[in-house]
Amino acid sequence: MSLGRVKTMQYFNILSLILFCLSCYWLVVHTDNPNGALTVVNTDDEDLSDATIEVEEENLDSKNVFYPTNEWQTIKPGQTIPRGLHIRLNLKTGQKEAKLMEGDDGMKYWKHGNKQGMVNTDRKLFTKEQLKKALKSFKATKIDQDPTLSLGKEKQDKQKFRTMDELKEVLKDMNMDVKTDLQVIRGLLDKYRHMNVKLEDKLSILEDLEYYLHQIDNAVNFADMGGMEDLVKDLNASDSQIRSEVVLVLGTALQSNPKVQVKAIDSGVIQHLMRMVAVETSHTVQSRVLYALSSLVRHFPYAQKRFLELGGLTTLKNLFQKPSDKLKVKIVTLLNDLLLEQHYAEKHGDVKEKHQKEKYLQYKKIPLLEILKEQGWCEFLPDLLQISDLDSREKVINAMKTLVTTCRQTFVSAHKSLQEIKSEYEALSEKDTDDSYYRDLFHSVDRLLKNLNMVGNEHSSNKDEL
Repeated sequence: MSLGRVKTMQYFNILSLILFCLSCYWLVVHTDNPNGALTVVNTDDEDLSDATIEVEEENLDSKNVFYPTNEWQTIKPGQTIPRGLHIRLNLKTGQKEAKLMEGDDGMKYWKHGNKQGMVNTDRKLFTKEQLKKALKSFKATKIDQDPTLSLGKEKQDKQKFRTMDELKEVLKDMNMDVKTDLQVIRGLLDKYRHMNVKLEDKLSILEDLEYYLHQIDNAVNFADMGGMEDLVKDLNASDSQIRSEVVLVLGTALQSNPKVQVKAIDSGVIQHLMRMVAVETSHTVQSRVLYALSSLVRHFPYAQKRFLELGGLTTLKNLFQKPSDKLKVKIVTLLNDLLLEQHYAEKHGDVKEKHQKEKYLQYKKIPLLEILKEQGWCEFLPDLLQISDLDSREKVINAMKTLVTTCRQTFVSAHKSLQEIKSEYEALSEKDTDDSYYRDLFHSVDRLLKNLNMVGNEHSSNKDEL
């Protein structure tokens, strides 16, 4: 072999080696390019460590995916933006810009049509843990966005869990019985109607009924079974414990339950409650009677009208002769709530809703405010300001705010007491700066005093003229 041919072969080998190195470099660079997509191959195994990941070439141009950094970059039209970025509108250029949020680890997810991807802004390579994280995100997003998968999950849940009827069959074989609330209430009512039921058993039945009748549907079913009439009979029971529990059950069933309220009116409950308010000697029973009466008349204009027709305000007024301040505050709170109901109905009486307009017309037939003024209820409130309990005093102040227009001349006598209370609340609000409770009380009394000061000035000018 000639020397020239040997050199030619050497040059050829060197050139081949160079081309091979360039090819390897090209493959490495293009393999690191993040323009590929992570494709999840579905498996039945929930363990993501056994899942398969394939990298496929995307038709999505790399320019169409926004790669965020810690610096603001302009978002080009049509670019897919990963979630969780800090985005702003540059007022100078009028273009949207985005960057990573502070503390971000650089892992961002994007979606374009049916494709999803993960962008690693720190480096172009993904670790095994990062790929697992991507799989979890894709799987959760797919289930959330695909209703057919959710339906499939529901079917799996139904296959996994038994129905109520199936459970009953199983428990029946185990000599166990599962009852619905309706069945329980019917059973309790049957036991209650038994003539020879003992006092302790009767009290236990009433306690169970009070628990079940908190639910509106249960209370309606109880009334449909005639339970209201059974309770009314025991409002005259000789034992105060029975009367107390019966009234409590009534109040629970009536609360915010229009259907039961109507049943109670038809059963004469309001007359019995009014009688008990007048003659009951037990403070506990009286308090529960007020609770039941309040549950019956609230948001029920017809019951409020019947309450006034039966002399309800006079009956409640007589309770102010008794020493219980708590009882007096409960009465004031009830009357204040009824006045606020009327005020709300008047304020919204011009709306087009037929139900609201009908309610407004019903409230117009209830002269509650006029009767309160005629019977001298304005004089009771200033005396209650001496109560030391803050919650009770707040309720009295709220009632005075509601009645200030009607009772201004009478409330002027409480000016000194209100000033002292205002100073007390101001001092408390300065000590407890983290809580707005005392500050709100302070402003409430302050607004009441401003109204009274106006009346006081008018009263003084009238005296000067005389």
